Amino acid sequence: MKWQPAKTKRRKRGSTKLDKGAVIELVIEDLNSRGEGVARHEGKVVFVPGTWVGERVRAQIQHDFPSHVVAELVQILNPTVARRESPCTYQGFSQSACGGCPWMFVDYPAQVEAKVNKVQALASHLESDCPVEFIAAPEEFGYRNRAQFKATHEALGFVAANSDQVIDIESCLVLSEHNQALLGQLRLQDFGLGKRRKRWLTLDVADGVSLDQVGHNRRLPFRQGNSQQNAHMQQWLKSSLGGLDKEAPVLELFAGSGNFTSCLVESGFKTITAVEVVDDALEELAESLPNVETLKCDLFDAQSVSGLMSRYQDVQLLVIDPPRDGFTSLADTIALLPRLQGFIYISCDLASFERDVACLEGVFELKDLTGIDLYPQTPHVEILSYWSRELQ
Repeated sequence: MKWQPAKTKRRKRGSTKLDKGAVIELVIEDLNSRGEGVARHEGKVVFVPGTWVGERVRAQIQHDFPSHVVAELVQILNPTVARRESPCTYQGFSQSACGGCPWMFVDYPAQVEAKVNKVQALASHLESDCPVEFIAAPEEFGYRNRAQFKATHEALGFVAANSDQVIDIESCLVLSEHNQALLGQLRLQDFGLGKRRKRWLTLDVADGVSLDQVGHNRRLPFRQGNSQQNAHMQQWLKSSLGGLDKEAPVLELFAGSGNFTSCLVESGFKTITAVEVVDDALEELAESLPNVETLKCDLFDAQSVSGLMSRYQDVQLLVIDPPRDGFTSLADTIALLPRLQGFIYISCDLASFERDVACLEGVFELKDLTGIDLYPQTPHVEILSYWSRELQ
């Protein structure tokens, strides 16, 4: 029988498999979208939680995926000058530590600098020469006006990073004074959680919500989580609307309970249609802003969006504030609004924002790009953008 070589898969050059458990030395070059340190080793990208740009570290390989490697910090050889002892005793990156504030280990000015760099990189990707602004948070602790706790038979708190393990929390530095008090009160309650229960209960709290209003597994209507920064967002929106024709029809998508709709009303727009899919939010909006037309629509259903736009082709200003997934129907929406002159996109995710606004090239010009820090101690950045139709 003629000999034939074994049919084994040939690895691409530069993609050597890294052994799990191996300890390697790395220099952190960047931060990924989750705020983890990014390094390179033997041609592969390595993510190391708990590290910062410029640090030289030793890390242990945990997982070697086709696209990247995940490693665990073992030793900091050359720390950044911004590194600090975490002021929170619960914070960390293991399954026995709270994963809610992954940037707690660096001082706040360094966090702001990293976020400014993210927004500037975004402007570069968009090939925009408009000035980039950034609004840092006035308080790095005690800002969180809402939160969702998880409760099991043995813990009440937040989950560990990349895990479903609930970490028992007695206090939290980022909670508002009201929500910190609610946490203490909830810890005295008996939720009847037996040891056989496999999943947790969720407990949503917020400023203005009392203990007897906290329900099990009942999500509260969405609100921006930082009241001071939300006021800055509202002020930015009003400033952006200042020179626009107040007689022009306005369409707001993902309106929620009217956080930004109120700015449109206060700015003097006469004809406003606010679109949302959550009934409770629409009811709250209609009650507080009775002169605004409200409409229920699933904005993630392309056919529903198309039908909606066909009814509002005279709209001249569009305002959207979608969830993290963005608004994949934006290109079709813009095409169906021939009279649209201005467009405001408020985003909580840089990647989906950049993907969505690619359709605006050659049609709308970016006039204002502002980043705002809603959640200090995390890599989250909120984007405020104003676009104007280009002159033909």
